[in-house]
Amino acid sequence: MDNMSDFETQEVSVMPPGSASAFHASEPSWALTSTLPEIRGVELLRDASGTVDVGKTIREMFLCIQNMERQLHDVLSINASLERDIKSSRELITNLRTEKQELQMTIDSLNREIPQKRELQAQVEHLIEERNSSQSYVRDMKNASDKAKYEAQVYKGRVDELKEEKADLLRDINYLETKVSAALRKINAYAKEINILKGERHIHRERIAKLEKSYRDCTDERESLINRTIG
Repeated sequence: MDNMSDFETQEVSVMPPGSASAFHASEPSWALTSTLPEIRGVELLRDASGTVDVGKTIREMFLCIQNMERQLHDVLSINASLERDIKSSRELITNLRTEKQELQMTIDSLNREIPQKRELQAQVEHLIEERNSSQSYVRDMKNASDKAKYEAQVYKGRVDELKEEKADLLRDINYLETKVSAALRKINAYAKEINILKGERHIHRERIAKLEKSYRDCTDERESLINRTIG
């Protein structure tokens, strides 16, 4: 009986709200508030005369202790889960810090590379302008080439026509050369004949001159004879 009185006294001294909150100061407040109705239920075990049914009180207190143990186990499980979450959060924070440092290093590297990139961008824009100019030049050259090809075709056609005309002219020249050669041969023959005729004319003129002189001599001689005969 004394042991049970001691046990009752011990259990009653553990259960008050003040001591429970002091013992579980580090636990979540919702876990403690769920046990307070059970602890306050001890007051309801008193009968109208103010006496306490010890057996019933012990049973109820034992059930209350079991309930508190289950709640404590739940709270410890929650604390373990929270600790795991905190550990994961710390690891996540560490990883995020590492990523932040890496990102900061990347940003610093990009900031250092920005002037180079701007210079490269300027070079790229300059190259684009040169490409556009080159494309315009190439387009003009292509147009000029097409025009030159067309003109070359026209000239080729004209050259072919001139070649045909040249062939015709060569045939005409050969024909004319043949005729000229024949004419020259005739002219040479005529020249020789003329020279011969000139020689013959000279001879004939000399013969005519002699005949005229003979005729004059004969005339003179006849007149002389007539004169002598008459005289």
